[in-house]
Amino acid sequence: MARASLYRRATRAIARALAPELRTRGYDSASWKRFDRSARMGRTATETIAAASAIRSKARYYVANDGNAAAAVNALVTYSTGAGPMPAHASADAFVNDFWNTCDADGRTDFGGLVALAVRAMIVDGESLVVFRQRADGLKLQLYPAEQLDESKSADLGGGAYIAAGIEFSAQGERVAYWIKPYVPTQQFETWAPPVRVDAADVLHLMRPDGIGQVRGVSWFAPVLLKLADLGLLSDALLKGFQVAAMHAGFMEDQNGVGGLPFEGEKDGDALDVSLEPGVVRRLPPGYKITFNNPQAAQQSIEFLTANVETIAAGLGVPAFMVSANVSRANYSSLRAALITFKASLEALQYNVIVPQLLAPIWRRWALTEALRNGGDAEATDAEWRFPAMPEADPLKQVQATVALLEAKLMSRAEAIAARGESIERVDADIAADPHAQAAEGDEPENEDEESSNAE
Repeated sequence: MARASLYRRATRAIARALAPELRTRGYDSASWKRFDRSARMGRTATETIAAASAIRSKARYYVANDGNAAAAVNALVTYSTGAGPMPAHASADAFVNDFWNTCDADGRTDFGGLVALAVRAMIVDGESLVVFRQRADGLKLQLYPAEQLDESKSADLGGGAYIAAGIEFSAQGERVAYWIKPYVPTQQFETWAPPVRVDAADVLHLMRPDGIGQVRGVSWFAPVLLKLADLGLLSDALLKGFQVAAMHAGFMEDQNGVGGLPFEGEKDGDALDVSLEPGVVRRLPPGYKITFNNPQAAQQSIEFLTANVETIAAGLGVPAFMVSANVSRANYSSLRAALITFKASLEALQYNVIVPQLLAPIWRRWALTEALRNGGDAEATDAEWRFPAMPEADPLKQVQATVALLEAKLMSRAEAIAARGESIERVDADIAADPHAQAAEGDEPENEDEESSNAE
């Protein structure tokens, strides 16, 4: 008995010693506190599973209630997806005509809108799910929020297979299934229902990997949630300071100490009171003087607020003027530099995350479905995806630079058109169908001799 009691006491002591470590996560925003210098980050896969849910709920709150957070998300979604990416493929017209407008399983938007919703959820929630639904009227896409992928389901299946946070892996480490809870969008209260195993071939899991071995996504707001909280507190404090500073008041002082003297036109016993009105001169009773308070608002408040907004924008990878909507301190060079950096980061997001995780699998499933439905070859080549071009800071200079590259044979027409989010086939078809373009081409001289004769 003594040995058992000693063992229990030792076990409790070890548990108490490890408890802070077990409760501590590497994401400050998951616990609303900043760690000291001894803070450290564990494995990315473990940290994201533990902190993703808490960070997700806080990120949703700030995007819904904070204007700067909402502006940052809108900028990321708008410039990364635009009206929707287009495939550059021989079957692109069939994709647009037959699938684009009817792909939403809920019937609320089109393909471009679904992509934008999925990307928005990836930014705010850290991840989003797209499930293929094969219906009588064709292939459909069903969006699911991140919390429907059962984060509490983790198990060892034996033989090297396992489930981690709702994702089932084979012994070779391949994703073979997703455990998704039933989803009712209008549900008001939390209820429990067992998750349903869905084959991984029917699920697209969109997330930005932040580390090797990461299983679940974490909100992009993780680095800036504390700053958003500080910015809200700072705004409230400055507003209160301005309110106090606006409380301009005057105080009457009885220098003789006699008191009780009424003002002219007032009855005896009335309180001495002098109201302030524009353009009015008041005569004070003998022996009285008036002094005014001089409250001061917080100094350098605008600079401090601007610095906080810039920190939030940097953490989200968005130019600061897109978050604050303030371009008063910007010039052509600074705007152009910010847009070039932003464009490069968006291209990395588009072609390293959105295309391989979302667009390419959707194209392959659609092409396979169409081939089987039409009785043709089930094998289809991948499509090259074009995203809408970002607006240029100086469109004229950009066009002149493109023309110079074309004349120097350092760029092809197909490459130049692709940079604008279009395909050369579509542009040539539009030009061929445009009578004004054909007339303009017919007016051009065919050779140098004709040009010189026209000049003469």
